[in-house]
Amino acid sequence: MTNLPRIAVYAGHGGSDPGAVSGGLREKDLNLAVSNAVTAILRGWGYTVLNNRTTDVDRNITTDANTANQNRVDALVEIHQNSNSGTPGTGTEAFVSIRDTGRARALANAILNRIAALGFRNRGVKTQLNAQGQDAFGILRQTNMPAVLLECAFINNPSDMARFDVNTMAQAIADGIREVYPITSGGDGMPPYPGTPIRVGDRGESVMQIQRCLNRVAQRHPSIQRLTEDGIFGPRTRDAVIAFQNIFGLTPDGVIGPLTWARLLQECPAGGGGDGGGGSSGPMPSFPGVNLQVGSRGESVRQVQHCLNHVSQPCSRQLREDGVFGPLTQAAVITFQRIYELTPDGVVGPRSWARLAQECGRGAQVAAFAHESGEVLPCFACDGSAGDGNSIDMVAREDGNANGLLLQFLLMNKLFTR
Repeated sequence: MTNLPRIAVYAGHGGSDPGAVSGGLREKDLNLAVSNAVTAILRGWGYTVLNNRTTDVDRNITTDANTANQNRVDALVEIHQNSNSGTPGTGTEAFVSIRDTGRARALANAILNRIAALGFRNRGVKTQLNAQGQDAFGILRQTNMPAVLLECAFINNPSDMARFDVNTMAQAIADGIREVYPITSGGDGMPPYPGTPIRVGDRGESVMQIQRCLNRVAQRHPSIQRLTEDGIFGPRTRDAVIAFQNIFGLTPDGVIGPLTWARLLQECPAGGGGDGGGGSSGPMPSFPGVNLQVGSRGESVRQVQHCLNHVSQPCSRQLREDGVFGPLTQAAVITFQRIYELTPDGVVGPRSWARLAQECGRGAQVAAFAHESGEVLPCFACDGSAGDGNSIDMVAREDGNANGLLLQFLLMNKLFTR
């Protein structure tokens, strides 16, 4: 059985209540943007997510608390931005209930540590009481699950706001949630995290599961060396783990802790065998609610990179699926948009996302046909080097083959690779 945690992601303020306002920024807008982005990431991983609002509407704290209680969510995170009078404060902090038994504090710390890694000062986890000695914040006072009220940054501090990015902030929050509330599985997938890190010298079924999943991921990422699935965590397994961690932006220490285990679970499909062929792209999740462009980071960007690679098979060199939207990913997106007659702006909005989702599911079949017929496929990210300034020339022609219209795109110059 797979355990899919239920997480409430709430946006503070809204509608007639703007929250803190400074320098043309309204807290309610930032809260909503981050909440929607966190929701998209978590749903993309398979979480069930409950929201109090997804648009700019009024919210009622008591109603929101009751909704979370009635839906028996596992945890709640409410997004806010901080503000103060006088000299602007700086950094990120979180509040938990005085009734917390430790789980909310663990969640808050996991989130704050990741936000601090973005360059924000970590102000720590706190409690705050009202005159009656109760939790001052209604959402903490009225809910009965582990709950965190998160102050991402100071809206009245220009330095904090210059560093603030909706997508990177959302990714940090989602990663913190995933650490404390990972998706766990039994059966053919990864079992639940064993509770202690796995490293060189360990043996057993958990190590064998790791080796099996690394072999499956290696089908898409050749830099991960194939392993003998013998349940022995030796130097070769450690090196494969480090390669996996580098690809997916994890600390490359060669140790399987909660974060690496959770990412292996995400990347390792249940069912298939370690040597079973070329792998599958899997369906793309729903559009994350915000456009993806240069500077964006996170799981949604990695999904875009993975689907671009899948559609452009067979290519000898492809985009690195690292979740970082740089100029090389932008170049591949523009090529895709030109091919499918979308606005070639290098931004993945709802239309480009929908077409990627459509083509990603059939990329392998198109590639197979092109290989047998000798036709040339559009390789969005094949051999090339960064910064060469070359343009992309394309020629489309009709093929009289019974398979219908085949567009042959001759890429006359090198394309970028990430």
